[in-house]
Amino acid sequence: KLFEHFGYIAHAMNNFGSRGKSLWDEEDGFYYDVLHLPNGEDHFLKVRSMVGLIPLFAVETLEPEAIDKLPGFKRRMQWFIDNHPDVPDHIDMSQSSARGTRLLLSLVSKKQLGRVLSRMLDVSEFLSPYGIRALSRYHKDHPYELRFNGTVNSVNYEPAESATGTFGGNSNWRGPIWFPVNYLVVESLQKYHHYYGEDFKLAFPTG
Repeated sequence: KLFEHFGYIAHAMNNFGSRGKSLWDEEDGFYYDVLHLPNGEDHFLKVRSMVGLIPLFAVETLEPEAIDKLPGFKRRMQWFIDNHPDVPDHIDMSQSSARGTRLLLSLVSKKQLGRVLSRMLDVSEFLSPYGIRALSRYHKDHPYELRFNGTVNSVNYEPAESATGTFGGNSNWRGPIWFPVNYLVVESLQKYHHYYGEDFKLAFPTG
């Protein structure tokens, strides 16, 4: 059941509803929140923040020796894969071992992974000398503004405490290095490496 739910959630994030508006922006190569307006219009909220990196955390490998111990699960899993043509985008079956096919469950496809990580490893965006920023440094010179009903709401890069008392004056989501999510970034990268190995490499830092 949870395996199937993962497939449905992955599909929903990358092909959102009958309108086909996903949370993935192909132009920017990044995940954004989407604002759905009463008139039916959808708009990306193009704030490059940790929110767009969190899909990386939903990753796990399924090794053939583990799957073989669960024949009921293996049978139902195979039926689900065979009957959902969009599944291969989020259940990678390109790697194998002596025991059979290895599976990688990931919200982020291999193609998307390279694009997201190239932003994450960019010193002008997320990569700092001390870890991954919660908000891209890009917003230091390019604050994000949302104009709605005559009001202007903005997101600025604030590397220390927040410039306002909103949300208690704390600016975890505005630029500082946040330890718990940095730990999850490392854990996720290890899982991707466990599956793809040395065949998948990116420049560090980007460029």
